[in-house]
Amino acid sequence: MSRARKSLLQSTGGAVAPTVALSLFALIAAGGIAFDYARLAGMDSELQSAADQAALAAASQLDGATGACSRAANAARNLIANSSRFANDGSTPRITIADEPACDATGAIRFYETKDKSKAATNDATANFVEVTVGTRSAFYALTPIVSAISSGPVSGTAYAGVGSAICGAVPFFICNPDEPDGNTNSHYAVSIPSGTGIVMAEGGTQWGPGNFGFVDQAGRGASSVAEALASNALYSNCAPTENVTMETGNLLNAVRDSLNMRFDFPPGNSSACSNPPCSPSTNVRKDVVRGATCSWEENPADNTNYESKRYRPTTAAALSPTITPEIMGFPRDLMHSIGASNYTSRIGNGVWDRAAYFRSNHPSVDWQNTAGLGPNVTRYQTYLWEAEDPAARLAPRATAGNPNLSTYSTPQAGQCNYPGVAPNTNNIDRRRLTAAVVNCKLADKNKQLNGKKTIPVAGYIDVFMVEPSMDRTKCGGTPSNQTGCSASYTSRNDVYVEVIGSSGTGEGGGTPQITRRDTPRLIE
Repeated sequence: MSRARKSLLQSTGGAVAPTVALSLFALIAAGGIAFDYARLAGMDSELQSAADQAALAAASQLDGATGACSRAANAARNLIANSSRFANDGSTPRITIADEPACDATGAIRFYETKDKSKAATNDATANFVEVTVGTRSAFYALTPIVSAISSGPVSGTAYAGVGSAICGAVPFFICNPDEPDGNTNSHYAVSIPSGTGIVMAEGGTQWGPGNFGFVDQAGRGASSVAEALASNALYSNCAPTENVTMETGNLLNAVRDSLNMRFDFPPGNSSACSNPPCSPSTNVRKDVVRGATCSWEENPADNTNYESKRYRPTTAAALSPTITPEIMGFPRDLMHSIGASNYTSRIGNGVWDRAAYFRSNHPSVDWQNTAGLGPNVTRYQTYLWEAEDPAARLAPRATAGNPNLSTYSTPQAGQCNYPGVAPNTNNIDRRRLTAAVVNCKLADKNKQLNGKKTIPVAGYIDVFMVEPSMDRTKCGGTPSNQTGCSASYTSRNDVYVEVIGSSGTGEGGGTPQITRRDTPRLIE
């Protein structure tokens, strides 16, 4: 017996059992924490994923049109159904979002005008960004610290989204926003240029800013790519963010001039001018020059006494006398721009052009002020479309007086100078309608100012109408240089003159079919 007692006292078998028994409390607690944390993390991921998807769905409806906020709220709540499999609070699995269709920054669905949330939206047009918060859910802890007695508390998910846009097919032009104030701090300060306003986009080599002549980079491919984009019918694949553009530095006007003039039925100026054919003109190429037996275009010969009657050359910012009818007259510039660069101070015109002289010259029998599609305030673009409706009658060629070998051609002569023309169409491509970026050039932030090759914000995109081909023009031309005033420069071949049609996509100019805008909702935070 004593031997058995002694053996029991000396035995070490099962010595770890008490330790294991004591450690089970810690092991079970650790497992419980891991289990409950995994449930909480899973529920949090479910809620955040639901918020992300709801915010993206809502952002897809922010098009600025009437009802955008209401549609966004409906999309957030109903477009995609999300469930929480980890919440065990007794509610249905579906994750819900409280309805908030008002265009404001309150409630579960909040709308903002600015990306940094510094300015709340006030209506459908200003709702550019949306923040969505999903309804709260809870996870009751299953194992710690007391079974089902303590929960995670209310947990939710919030996501913020907007629409990222790219514009494809816009020509690589830009102009500085004429509405921007000095010292502007808003990189997206709105642009509002009235339809019919004439603009000198490029002017004899004059820069918009240091190193910038008015052109936008084409994927880093330089001047040849800019020229190609301006010349070709088919080049509509180059895309750029609507929020900003990258400047193309340097004077590209030689290449640009040849590219743009092909839209007026000028032959290619060199073998590389149309590197991606066809490079068609419009079927309405009304312009202020005449053509001889070849494809070369020139000014209608005049002398110092008859230059106003031979072709439109105003010497003051006023309409021509009703007694003067120019023999050759294309679409003119705004009167404030008509007398040469040294006589005006702004590239942005006022939309006042000599309508009466134009119709006396080209449509003398038309009561244009009372004709449907025209009227007393008709723009050059509207006149251009009206002419294209009946090209046989309104764009017929005619020989000049005194020299029957020189004629005006307001429609392309098929097979003679260029590719076949493309008819103007507000619902399709128009070779004299371009889409250009408007940028804010006066920003207080020097990193975003127009200076050299950099990426700067875009205020908006506008459709513009090409008014005239780019070529050197003198006051009268075709005369001895010793005739007083005849050799005075009138325009430079590097001038690019346009008229504003309207904001792209507004319907004013039918810009949407010509360009492609790609909008993609994206998460911001």
